Amino acid sequence: MSGRGAAAGVLLALVLAGCTPSHAGPQPETSTPTPTLSPTPAADPDDPAVVRATGIPVPSGAVTLLVSAPALEVTTEADGSTRATAHGDALVAAPAGMSLTVLSDGSGVVRDGAGTFVAGFTAEPWAARLTQVGPEVARLAGAADDSGSAGIWFTAAAVVSAVWGEAEGGRSLAVTPSGWARTGSLAAQEGLWAQVVAQAPEADSPGMQAQLECHELGAPDKATWNLEPWRPDVSAVEMIRSRCNPS
Repeated sequence: MSGRGAAAGVLLALVLAGCTPSHAGPQPETSTPTPTLSPTPAADPDDPAVVRATGIPVPSGAVTLLVSAPALEVTTEADGSTRATAHGDALVAAPAGMSLTVLSDGSGVVRDGAGTFVAGFTAEPWAARLTQVGPEVARLAGAADDSGSAGIWFTAAAVVSAVWGEAEGGRSLAVTPSGWARTGSLAAQEGLWAQVVAQAPEADSPGMQAQLECHELGAPDKATWNLEPWRPDVSAVEMIRSRCNPS
């Protein structure tokens, strides 16, 4: 082949190479896949942590309940007890580390980690209902009237004072109950005995407890309740018959 023919062959090869389509074809675009996020579950309104985070403090002494409600009015009484009125249903939570128990009569107690009474509360009016939600939470349902409101009366003091003295017949313990304890409830009964024994350990006997419970039921308005350790431990019928002073 002449030099001119060889050159023409090379030129034709180059032209054909430039016109031959690529066998690789177009490359697909790449993208980073977007992860599918699981929906975050709504916070449980009955969770004590949620009630504490959203609730309004209702304090008495060293104990503070947290009450979560659409609207809440809190009033502190002169004796240190607190009244909280909710418009609509409310959730009531014990302080962290404590329990809250609704008793069979609808009253409630707050106990510390050792199970000791530290505060109590009752529903107001009595037509309102307290029900147990969990070990630390109760639900307060509005009263069945036009207002739909309900409240609690809460206190850390069932006993104002318990002082030993002498009375006719021998030694006597003068117990002054709080206004809340005078209204009578299972919560008040538990709180009265717990705080009498805490203030006067020598009073810890079945007979003294029976006298205290008798006074709570039969003499709520008496200024002080006098309990005598020397009185006999008798049946409930005899205790009532003797007007809380068996001999």
